[in-house]
Amino acid sequence: MKNLEKQGFPAPKNESTPASEKSAKIESLTLLQLQKSSFLFFLITSMFVVFCCILMILMPEIAFLTYYSPEMLILIGLFSFGFLIVHLNRKLDWLGPVLIIALLPLTLTRYLTFMYSICAFIIALIELNRLGFFKHAGLFKACILISYYAWNFALVAIMHKEFFLDIILSIAFLSLFFIYLIPIIQDRSQIGKVDLAYRIYPRDLNLTCREMDFLRDCLNGATFKEIAYKHHVSESTVRNTFAHIYHKFNVVDRIDLMSKLAAFDIIDE
Repeated sequence: MKNLEKQGFPAPKNESTPASEKSAKIESLTLLQLQKSSFLFFLITSMFVVFCCILMILMPEIAFLTYYSPEMLILIGLFSFGFLIVHLNRKLDWLGPVLIIALLPLTLTRYLTFMYSICAFIIALIELNRLGFFKHAGLFKACILISYYAWNFALVAIMHKEFFLDIILSIAFLSLFFIYLIPIIQDRSQIGKVDLAYRIYPRDLNLTCREMDFLRDCLNGATFKEIAYKHHVSESTVRNTFAHIYHKFNVVDRIDLMSKLAAFDIIDE
């Protein structure tokens, strides 16, 4: 408590603040970011289809167009439409990573597009993890996804008559990636991390419940606009609330506040 007083923190309340209830629902901020991701995939896939169609009309002799038949472009266009629907409907955010995974075989048709495929696969895993997909039987689910990717890769490589050692090495590295992925899925990625920050509890900060919620989001890197979206309030309400927080911590702005809190680790009760 002495450390709090030295740093100019507000005096703690006499009454204890009840612990906040843990909700199983996905945070609104996470859903907002997933919507942005779906819109980005919509832009990429739709622009690719439009670009290929223009080239087919203007320069049909280009060699790379032989890899993308009209049927494949129509299929990619349908995926693009799916990403747009996910972006417009928050209830379908779970469908975004599913579409990415379903799109993977199309990105494995050429050696040069293999990098697109592995990047999309990693993005899908990250989004599924943020949606809580791996909370239950996470290791089994991850194993299924890795096997799905390896199976598609092997089939495409065999179809293109790739050298068998290249196929084996690629699957071996994919298995190595899976080994490194296990601690992240099981939420053990920070074991052994040394944290020298002072640990304090929300009740020590003399803040209201709303101020504490806004402060947590701020410390997690959320902007005022994102905080307002998450808590269904106006941006001006967020700014007014932070004005009270600045006054309580005797700081002038957000940067000063973050600097003062940098030496502390706020522990949820």
